[in-house]
Amino acid sequence: MEGSVSAPPQRVCPKCARISWATGPRCPYCRARFRRQNIAVIAWMLAVAVLVTLAGMAAILLLVGNHVTDHVNDRADQIERQFNAIQHEIDQRLPAGGVPSVTPVPTPSPSPSPTATPTETPSPSPSASPSATPTATNTPSSDSGSTSDQNRTETRP
Repeated sequence: MEGSVSAPPQRVCPKCARISWATGPRCPYCRARFRRQNIAVIAWMLAVAVLVTLAGMAAILLLVGNHVTDHVNDRADQIERQFNAIQHEIDQRLPAGGVPSVTPVPTPSPSPSPTATPTETPSPSPSASPSATPTATNTPSSDSGSTSDQNRTETRP
C-alpha cells in the first residue's frame, strides 16, 4: 500500500454546514472559505481602527483650538492697540496741568451784592386774636359711605 493515495479528509463548511471531501480552500456548494476568521485578530483590527480615529479627531480638535486661540489673541491685541491710540490722543489733547486731581481746587465763595434800593422785610400783620376755646367745625369726610341716609337714594335695575 505504499503507492496508494488515501481519500481526502472530510470537511464541514462553516457557512452551509455541509460535509465535503473537497481539497480546495472553498466549499464546492456555497463557495465560502473552510477556514474561519480568528476573532482575536478582528478584535485587534477593530481596536486599532478606533484608536486611529480617536487620534485623528484629537489632532483636528487641537489644530482648531490653536487656530481659534490665535485668532482671539490677535483680535485682543488689535483692540488693545486701538485703546492705547485713543488714550494717547486724549493725553495729547489735555493740557499738562489740566488733569483733574483728587483734591478740589478752592473757589471763592460768592458774596452778597448790595442792592440800589433798600427793601423792607415783611412784618407780621395783626390778625384776629385767638379764642380761648376752639370751636367745632364741620369737615367734609373723604369716605363716601358716611353720607347721611336721607340723601342716599338707591336705584336698582
